[in-house]
Amino acid sequence: MDRARIIKAAILMIIMVVLCGGYYYYLSSRNSKNNSEKNAQDQATEMTAVQELIARDSYREYPTTPVQVLKYYNEITACFYNESYSEDELSKMATMIRNLFDAELVANQSFENYLSSLKDDIAVFKGGNITIYNCEVTPSTDVEYFEHDGYSCAKLNCVYTLKSGTVYQTTKEVFIMRKDPDGHWKIFGFTLAEE
Repeated sequence: MDRARIIKAAILMIIMVVLCGGYYYYLSSRNSKNNSEKNAQDQATEMTAVQELIARDSYREYPTTPVQVLKYYNEITACFYNESYSEDELSKMATMIRNLFDAELVANQSFENYLSSLKDDIAVFKGGNITIYNCEVTPSTDVEYFEHDGYSCAKLNCVYTLKSGTVYQTTKEVFIMRKDPDGHWKIFGFTLAEE
């Protein structure tokens, strides 16, 4: 009888080991599946620079100083020339940047013409493998404030460093901003600085 009991105990032990092993395999494969699903979700929710810019715009307050307006303008501009995006995203960014422009500047060109011109500029940059490497805005202490035709205005500079392959080129632009009736600084115009 002892031998029959030993055989039964051995069979019972083997069954328990198989059940425990099966349960362990089930748990580990389930965790592996959950981890791979989580990684896929994390990758799917990872946003591009353009998507982040557009997402932030909906709750971003309007910049309060001319320097902040120009920095935001440069952030959008860098996305135009340095990033990949859809037609819809381009249109949204174009709307965002035009919201920084003075009403008179916006009135001079329809949205469709602005977008067409912007696409042409972007094509030139991408065709020449040109990117905006750096934007250096005038410090707040160097902004020149003045009055013109009853408007508060500001003049400031930005130095752009463009990169094409291993070649770097620097250009300096002068921006004129004026306050709108809501007290927001808007880009009234800009031009290349005279050397």
